[in-house]
Amino acid sequence: MDWLRFGNPEYLHLLWAIPPLIFLLLFGVRQKQKALLRFHSNVDPAHLQRHRIQAGLLLLSCIFVIFSVARPQWGAKPEAVAERLDVMLALDISTSMLAEDEQSVRRLDRAKEVMFSLLAELEGDRVGLLYFAEASFVVCPLTSDTGTLREFLAAVTTETLAHSGTRIANAIETATERLVSGVPIRYGEGTEKNATTAPDIDGQKALILFTDGEDHGGEAIEAAKAAAPKGVHIYCVGIGSPVRPVPIPLRGEVSTGATPYKRDVNGQLVLTVLDEELLQVIAKAGNGNYYHAATGMTALTTDLARLEKQRFTVRLDGEYQERFQWFVAGALILLICELVYAIIVLCSFKY
Repeated sequence: MDWLRFGNPEYLHLLWAIPPLIFLLLFGVRQKQKALLRFHSNVDPAHLQRHRIQAGLLLLSCIFVIFSVARPQWGAKPEAVAERLDVMLALDISTSMLAEDEQSVRRLDRAKEVMFSLLAELEGDRVGLLYFAEASFVVCPLTSDTGTLREFLAAVTTETLAHSGTRIANAIETATERLVSGVPIRYGEGTEKNATTAPDIDGQKALILFTDGEDHGGEAIEAAKAAAPKGVHIYCVGIGSPVRPVPIPLRGEVSTGATPYKRDVNGQLVLTVLDEELLQVIAKAGNGNYYHAATGMTALTTDLARLEKQRFTVRLDGEYQERFQWFVAGALILLICELVYAIIVLCSFKY
């Protein structure tokens, strides 16, 4: 029977005790009848019938108790409706993120700090992680398990930044493809086992770029405009100083004395500065906003909260409703009926 199952089927073996109990009760009623006939020549049959009824009520209550401890289950659990937002975090890992706009604080470290704080605000949503420089690649797909994503983010160090040049357009295109793919997934950790999701309302999606705005591709604005009609809102978080150019340390090089910095082919020091103007244009083209990492994170979380979230139904495969309560209630009703009947019999008994 696919529609019925028991959580503790081993207790059903107690039902084998019911036939012997029936035999003992009938035997007891018969012995009582013989004992009464020794003292009374005429025994009222209704009196013996009352005992049989009481015995039947007690037996039925025992059967109900056995079924209740066996935990009968049938009927699918009700489907849960929930909401979530799909967010892709894109981190710039080009060598310009090694620059220190503040004393001994690299842009990369500042970006990671902001991203960790943002993840705390995105609990319950699906979040993915993407790295980009000249190329872009997804290191963590959309997931509700932010703990795993934090591990990926914590693994990014200065040794990871081996890429020169930045193409923001590639990051936007890669993230947009992942956000609008619409591939069904298993629901997040901590939910009912065997739960699947079925989107009812697709909702809007968010791409958040954490970058200093250096772009060598020149196609980022067009990519943002192409993503907007697909429901992807692009938000840019500026990392660095927009007014004070700083040099770019060379990773992995050893030098006596001062720290070596990146230079051009003519030997001139290469300076990097946060390009807020470009990031503002990209965000506007992508139906989003621009924020500076130092001051705009509260506004970012407020804007994300305004987006229409994806509504989906959680369907539970193979799960059944617990129905033992019905049998507990039945056993109690039978015991109450037996008690009331016994009182009535006692009050109406005549010798």
